[in-house]
Amino acid sequence: MLGDTLNKISRLMYILSEFDKGTVNVANLAQGLMVNVRTIQRDIKILERAGFPIFCPNKGTYCFVEGYSLQKLKLSAKEAAMLALLASIAGSLGGSFQETYVSLRNRILENDKENPFYIKLPKGQNFWEDTHSKLIEKAIRKREKLTIIYEKSKLSGRDISPLKIAWFDGFWYLLALGKENLILKLRLDKIQQLTPTGIFFKRPKQIEKILEDSISVWFEGNRDKRVELTVSEEAASYFEKKVYFPRQKILRKTAGEGLLIECFVGKYEEILPTVLAWLPHIVVKRPQELVDLIGQKIAAYSKKIK
Repeated sequence: MLGDTLNKISRLMYILSEFDKGTVNVANLAQGLMVNVRTIQRDIKILERAGFPIFCPNKGTYCFVEGYSLQKLKLSAKEAAMLALLASIAGSLGGSFQETYVSLRNRILENDKENPFYIKLPKGQNFWEDTHSKLIEKAIRKREKLTIIYEKSKLSGRDISPLKIAWFDGFWYLLALGKENLILKLRLDKIQQLTPTGIFFKRPKQIEKILEDSISVWFEGNRDKRVELTVSEEAASYFEKKVYFPRQKILRKTAGEGLLIECFVGKYEEILPTVLAWLPHIVVKRPQELVDLIGQKIAAYSKKIK
């Protein structure tokens, strides 16, 4: 009984997450979840009865109505699946249980009220709780090393020390220590196999600080490169209010000239996209190797568009 319920919740979560991506095919869903088509059709009926606006554009295909998504509702696939299961239970009980559910559903799912706030987050890879993610979470808590098989990588067959599951710029990563305590950033969708080793490791104390200082997945544990930049007066107010670079510090503010800023990186790739995005309002003063690298990038781009 419990196993059947958990399987149903998992299916509903998967179906909802697929709806959030676009149109889905019932036969493909059934094949992917290793159930028959009729089971998927029953699951979709549960979602419809729960109040999710589902549209059937063609026979055998379904999707959310245009403009509707769980992301807009700030609702996770797991929360939505639990809501759908509650609808099924409330319907069978009837009476006040059904009325209470409908009231709860309307408060959660109604999306027609004007919201004065809008927050833009990068849309990317969904996090899916599967065997790998659960094994990773357990290993992080136990501080147990894992043997990894990673897509098209020499890393396959080696042991790693898992530290965190992290989200950067729309992708989920496993942060782990590799050989010589190098911090690895491994895309979750590229991990093919993980095996517990029974070997335990000591978690570095500085990992939280390293992550706190990071602005992208290109961070390194050793920030040994000091960078000095100037920001034009037109862009200065942005850099005064927001931290764009790791360990960013304003050294000087000059009327008519803007800001002089320093930051510290392990790899220049961590700040290159930001520097290039703010050209011509940013000028790198030092180190010279970063000045040269930016010059090479601009020259290569100019050559491509000629």
